[in-house]
Amino acid sequence: MSESLFFEQQDGSRIAYKIYEPYKSDTTDEIPLVMIIGLWSTKEILMGLEKELAKDRKVIVLDNRGIGESTVASETDPCSIELMAQDIIALIKHLAITKFNLLGWSMGGQIALCVALNIPPTLKLEKLIVCASWVHVSNASFDNLYHLPKWDYPKSLQEQRKEITVLFEKNFIDYLLKKPETFDKLTEVLFNSRRPFEMFKRQWEAIKQSNFASKLHMIKVPTLIIHGEIDKLVSIQEGELLANEIPDAIFVRIPKVGHM
Repeated sequence: MSESLFFEQQDGSRIAYKIYEPYKSDTTDEIPLVMIIGLWSTKEILMGLEKELAKDRKVIVLDNRGIGESTVASETDPCSIELMAQDIIALIKHLAITKFNLLGWSMGGQIALCVALNIPPTLKLEKLIVCASWVHVSNASFDNLYHLPKWDYPKSLQEQRKEITVLFEKNFIDYLLKKPETFDKLTEVLFNSRRPFEMFKRQWEAIKQSNFASKLHMIKVPTLIIHGEIDKLVSIQEGELLANEIPDAIFVRIPKVGHM
């Protein structure tokens, strides 16, 4: 099992990451894949996808600043999509990687787009994958949650399980009910993760303030856009917009799938 590693950014933020080395050496892709998770999520939310992809390539996952095992120097530190993208670039430089592939889900997709738009000449992004993400928020999907004065975290796994059935999309709950082992694992992941409510608020603010629509044509790397057709949090029209604006993009629609 991969252990968490850490590096410190110039502003004092401490970024936690894990590296999964390929274990099928006969088919190894020499270019590593960096995976970025979404809003109010930790790297454990990948639920084993990172290990599956690490069969034939190096996979790197991380906690965005201030959440999970990553920290910020001060609670008043700024938080923006651009700053989280800088953390990704700094991590890649820290690992002495020169070529990489990038996958971002939800807010992580926005961060990945920002990385692609600000890649320094010393690095080469080979391929970009953006899942269930958007350019600019056009709805208030998390505003009610954002305006709560505080968040009462579940005090037991049973309470956490109940919270999942309230917060997540119906089609995802239906899937979890058919996959009890997956439901149990997700419950444990969320219950044991450090997810400060203040960081959720600041991440949501960062998402709402970002807007790359006018710059998408500048992304020149081969890009795969993946989006569920019944995503209630990020409309599939957002995925279509990304695919239309990025010159070398392929758009994949997944029927009967939502945000998760």
